[in-house]
Amino acid sequence: MAQISQEMADKFEAILRRVKEPETELSVAELNLVKRISYSESEKKFLIVMDIATPRFPCLTCGVVTEQIRSTIERRLREEFLKEFPGYAVETV
Repeated sequence: MAQISQEMADKFEAILRRVKEPETELSVAELNLVKRISYSESEKKFLIVMDIATPRFPCLTCGVVTEQIRSTIERRLREEFLKEFPGYAVETV
Protein backbone atom coordinates (compact mmCIF):
# COMPACT_ATOMS: atom_id res chain seq x y z
CA MET A 1 0.00 0.00 0.00
CA ALA A 2 1.20 3.51 -0.85
CA GLN A 3 2.30 6.33 1.42
CA ILE A 4 -0.56 8.82 1.74
CA SER A 5 0.06 12.40 0.59
CA GLN A 6 -1.46 15.37 2.39
CA GLU A 7 -3.86 15.85 -0.54
CA MET A 8 -5.09 12.24 -0.19
CA ALA A 9 -5.32 12.58 3.61
CA ASP A 10 -7.48 15.71 3.14
CA LYS A 11 -9.77 13.84 0.73
CA PHE A 12 -10.07 10.94 3.18
CA GLU A 13 -10.90 13.34 6.02
CA ALA A 14 -13.58 15.04 3.91
CA ILE A 15 -15.17 11.67 3.14
CA LEU A 16 -15.10 10.65 6.82
CA ARG A 17 -16.81 13.93 7.72
CA ARG A 18 -19.58 13.33 5.13
CA VAL A 19 -20.40 9.77 6.24
CA LYS A 20 -22.74 9.77 9.23
CA GLU A 21 -23.40 7.09 11.83
CA PRO A 22 -27.12 6.30 11.37
CA GLU A 23 -28.26 6.52 15.00
CA THR A 24 -26.51 9.70 16.14
CA GLU A 25 -25.97 11.38 12.76
CA LEU A 26 -22.45 12.25 13.94
CA SER A 27 -19.75 11.84 11.35
CA VAL A 28 -17.48 8.82 11.20
CA ALA A 29 -14.61 11.30 11.73
CA GLU A 30 -16.17 12.70 14.92
CA LEU A 31 -16.72 9.20 16.31
CA ASN A 32 -13.26 7.92 15.25
CA LEU A 33 -14.81 4.80 13.72
CA VAL A 34 -12.13 4.38 11.05
CA LYS A 35 -8.85 3.13 12.43
CA ARG A 36 -6.82 3.23 9.21
CA ILE A 37 -7.12 3.79 5.46
CA SER A 38 -4.58 2.28 3.07
CA TYR A 39 -4.52 2.39 -0.69
CA SER A 40 -2.65 0.93 -3.60
CA GLU A 41 -2.37 3.13 -6.66
CA SER A 42 -1.21 0.21 -8.82
CA GLU A 43 -4.09 -2.05 -7.74
CA LYS A 44 -6.57 0.84 -7.57
CA LYS A 45 -7.77 -0.40 -4.20
CA PHE A 46 -8.62 1.06 -0.80
CA LEU A 47 -8.60 -0.87 2.47
CA ILE A 48 -10.60 0.76 5.27
CA VAL A 49 -10.10 -0.66 8.75
CA MET A 50 -13.10 0.04 10.99
CA ASP A 51 -13.13 0.31 14.77
CA ILE A 52 -16.64 -0.74 15.73
CA ALA A 53 -16.66 -3.07 18.70
CA THR A 54 -19.02 -5.98 19.00
CA PRO A 55 -21.25 -5.96 22.09
CA ARG A 56 -19.54 -7.29 25.22
CA PHE A 57 -22.51 -9.27 26.43
CA PRO A 58 -24.34 -11.98 24.49
CA CYS A 59 -27.41 -9.95 23.55
CA LEU A 60 -28.96 -10.99 20.26
CA THR A 61 -30.67 -7.64 19.73
CA CYS A 62 -27.47 -5.68 20.46
CA GLY A 63 -25.55 -7.81 17.98
CA VAL A 64 -28.15 -7.29 15.26
CA VAL A 65 -28.26 -3.53 15.84
CA THR A 66 -24.45 -3.25 15.85
CA GLU A 67 -24.17 -5.27 12.64
CA GLN A 68 -26.84 -3.14 10.96
CA ILE A 69 -25.01 0.05 11.94
CA ARG A 70 -21.69 -1.40 10.77
CA SER A 71 -23.06 -2.47 7.39
CA THR A 72 -24.73 0.92 6.86
CA ILE A 73 -21.49 2.78 7.61
CA GLU A 74 -19.48 0.43 5.38
CA ARG A 75 -21.94 0.89 2.51
CA ARG A 76 -21.89 4.68 2.88
CA LEU A 77 -18.08 4.73 3.05
CA ARG A 78 -17.86 2.63 -0.14
CA GLU A 79 -20.33 4.93 -1.90
CA GLU A 80 -18.42 8.08 -0.92
CA PHE A 81 -15.02 6.64 -1.80
CA LEU A 82 -16.31 5.51 -5.20
CA LYS A 83 -17.72 8.98 -5.89
CA GLU A 84 -14.36 10.55 -5.06
CA PHE A 85 -12.24 7.80 -6.66
CA PRO A 86 -14.16 6.17 -9.54
CA GLY A 87 -12.62 2.95 -10.80
CA TYR A 88 -11.15 1.97 -7.43
CA ALA A 89 -12.15 -1.04 -5.35
CA VAL A 90 -13.05 -0.43 -1.72
CA GLU A 91 -12.74 -3.10 0.96
CA THR A 92 -13.78 -2.59 4.59
CA VAL A 93 -12.72 -4.72 7.54
